Amino acid sequence: MKKYLSIENVCMSYEGNKGGKKVLEDISFSVFKGEFLALLGPSGCGKTSLLKIIASFLKTERGAVYKEGKRLTGPGPDRIMVFQEFTQLFPWKTVLDNVIFAIRTGGNNKDSSEKKEIAQYYLEKVELSDVLDYYPAQLSGGMKQRAALARALAADPEILLMDEPFGSLDSQTRRKLQDLLINIWQEDQKTILFVTHDLEEALILADRIILMDKNPGRVKRIMENNLKRPRHRRNVEFVQHYETISSL
Repeated sequence: MKKYLSIENVCMSYEGNKGGKKVLEDISFSVFKGEFLALLGPSGCGKTSLLKIIASFLKTERGAVYKEGKRLTGPGPDRIMVFQEFTQLFPWKTVLDNVIFAIRTGGNNKDSSEKKEIAQYYLEKVELSDVLDYYPAQLSGGMKQRAALARALAADPEILLMDEPFGSLDSQTRRKLQDLLINIWQEDQKTILFVTHDLEEALILADRIILMDKNPGRVKRIMENNLKRPRHRRNVEFVQHYETISSL
């Protein structure tokens, strides 16, 4: 795989009532094109802030993010973020119209019928073809996250930035969506940066794992995840990897 995204010496602080708080300290790593990379660490280690810096929603105090050697200075349709919250969809639009809206704002020249076809295609991919005319209030949490994923994919970004998108779901729904995401990634080969505090989730999904520490957030270790796909949680190698990383 080709080096694609470079995070170089990124530092960031938040200002508060009691002075500045260092959130990220000297973060550096690279991401390969088409890679599935997990940012793993405890709450408060700056994972979400780092993802927002890559999306250019937040500015760095020092350091920068580069894509193919060019410094990223603002948000763009090449990077789409999927959040944990179930409130990402426009409540006044149907599921289908939510996805069409993302295609419309992506800056392409497709006509209305093409946009509808693309939206239907991605909603079929996430198994929501039977709720196209539903509104977000009529959907379960898992269905809302699938719709948010379809909307992000339909916008055709180069990079998907996913901030614990399954963190608020029950374990059964979470596993189903993990499997769905892996299948879509293997078909489309998007570059994915996936934030999680769940080691099992990182091992199931990612090619590499960036293990982060907190106070302030730092890269503790970068680990290859060479487990064969499909991955099984009760597999001996999986358990060994889990125990090794847990002990770090």
